[in-house]
Amino acid sequence: MSRFIEKGYFVKENSPIYLTEDMNNTIKWFEEVLGWYSNIVEKDYEGNGLYGVVFDILPEIEITHLAPFTGFQLFRGKPEQRTISFMQVQNIETMYEYIISKGWNKITQVETQPWGGKTCSLTTIDGYIINIFQ
Repeated sequence: MSRFIEKGYFVKENSPIYLTEDMNNTIKWFEEVLGWYSNIVEKDYEGNGLYGVVFDILPEIEITHLAPFTGFQLFRGKPEQRTISFMQVQNIETMYEYIISKGWNKITQVETQPWGGKTCSLTTIDGYIINIFQ
């Protein structure tokens, strides 16, 4: 406990950086396939997104900062086809079925792991991999 007191700070949120060359297309995917919400905060002079966010809770709740941010920070840039997140969810099977029902098949079956959790992997429209667990 002394190290915690000594350092004098704590992390309130931690969100992955998600690079995309087409923020509108990426946001559309998160909204249509995952059922998430979005906000493009900054645009260039042509109206293309420079910075935005995608998140799973209602915008009215997210904006209050009463709950920790659980989404992705979007920046314009070249996507990196790699694992971007190990995301904990509740009702992983329901999430899997929701994604499949939206016509997206780049998700693995939910599997029970030796450590007792359940996992699956989702590949996004930009090629990122989100490892999901419950």
